[in-house]
Amino acid sequence: MKMLQKAWGISQFDTESVHLRKGRVFLVLLALTAAVVIALPGINGFNGGVGDSNQQYGCSTGCHTVQSGSTISLSASATEVAPSASVTVTVTVTGGEASSTPLGVQIVSALTKSSSLPSDAGWTITADPSGSTAFNYHEDLSYTGSVTMTWTLTAPSTPGVYTLYAREVHGNGERYQRDSAGTVFVVGTITPGEFAVLITSPTASSEVSGTINVAATIVPETDISYAILSVDGNSVDNKSSAPFTWALDTTQYSDGAHVIKVTAANSTGGIAEKEIAITINNAAAGETVLSWVWTMAAGSLLIVALLAMFMVVALMIRRRVTGGGKVN
Repeated sequence: MKMLQKAWGISQFDTESVHLRKGRVFLVLLALTAAVVIALPGINGFNGGVGDSNQQYGCSTGCHTVQSGSTISLSASATEVAPSASVTVTVTVTGGEASSTPLGVQIVSALTKSSSLPSDAGWTITADPSGSTAFNYHEDLSYTGSVTMTWTLTAPSTPGVYTLYAREVHGNGERYQRDSAGTVFVVGTITPGEFAVLITSPTASSEVSGTINVAATIVPETDISYAILSVDGNSVDNKSSAPFTWALDTTQYSDGAHVIKVTAANSTGGIAEKEIAITINNAAAGETVLSWVWTMAAGSLLIVALLAMFMVVALMIRRRVTGGGKVN
């Protein structure tokens, strides 16, 4: 063997160097295997935030689909204001996933993926929580379980009934989100005896499944005799005092288009109503769950396959270093 090494110009030092290099490759592969195990579960789990900016509701701030365990609320310095008057809006988030930062909070005028900026409804943001800009979306980089953010806005110049919502989004492994209930603002003066009904949940033209929360705001809320919830013209339930909310089991209805209506009457005999169209799709909700199960299973198989591949290659190199590649 030494004669062959001499004839081929290979020294004992060269052979040992080859063994050392193979040993290093073995260690690198083991390190890569460990990195795959650690990194794969977090891939696509957290987008690192988008920074303070103007963001439409929904996937413009990342497709956050997991419901947060937190509580989020929106309050205002006044809900009956003159056109173009200044209003202070405060959003409070407590509890939930304190380790999932940054925590992003936004105020929107609709729970839709377009035309949901406050400016789309006539509001003007004059100050956001940073104190130096005027965006509808602000990030807290070190959320620890409780935060309060304040915006200053100028009310729309056109009298009417308006709604603002707050939304939180955060990640770090899972992309969490939660919406607040809508806060209704009366801009301008309502004629005595006149009142209005606004359905704040669900949103018009939305697709729903399972049991949903139907919520209505009646302005003004005094002297209300009753409020009736109906679906497709059929009465479901009625209430005589706030809160005017109902739990509606959509599995009792066929998939497809339906109309939700809330009709209210006051003590003077006035009647006001509001209706919205929704689409019930419980079949798709079941398919989504099944798809998620298959996706999780496929992801697990991919991880196992990658681990197996790395281990086989590592073991082959180790065998060559300790056995097949040994020079006598």
